[in-house]
Order: sequence, then C-alpha cells, then structure tokens
Amino acid sequence: MSSKRELKLILDLEKSDAWQYLTKIMQDEIVKAAMQMGEDASMTFDEVNFRRGAIWAANRMLEMPNRIKAKLEAEIALSSGDDKNTPKD
Repeated sequence: MSSKRELKLILDLEKSDAWQYLTKIMQDEIVKAAMQMGEDASMTFDEVNFRRGAIWAANRMLEMPNRIKAKLEAEIALSSGDDKNTPKD
C-alpha cells in the first residue's frame, strides 16, 4: 500500500465517530487511573507503577494517529523529492 493511501486511511480514522468514541473512553480511563492513584494511599509501589504504565500506554495509543501521520507525511515528502530528481526517459 502506498504512503498516500495509508495517510488517507489515518485521516479517515481520525474523523470517524468510532475513533472519537474510543478517544473519549480512553481519556476517561486515564483520568480514572490517575484519580485512583491519588485517592488510594495504601497503594503499593508496584500498583502505582502499573497504573502509571497504563496511563502512558493509553496516551501513546491516543497519540498514534498523529505519530503515524507525521511519519507518512515525511515519507511522502521524501518520495516526491525523489520523483523530481529522477531523470525522465
């Protein structure tokens, strides 16, 4: 699949109702995990680290379309630059 096609898929994903719904759920879960860390004074160090890891992973998932988009846009820019420098027969 071409980078342009992949970029279109990512852009369509970001605009979809399903992604908006998933984003809302993940943001609510992030807040819930953070609140549990703040409210539960008896939480062990391992439990705190687990929740921190869960929050980090959820944030990374929410950032994924932006990271993929940046990567694909760079690939498209590089390949379009290559097309201009390639001699035509």
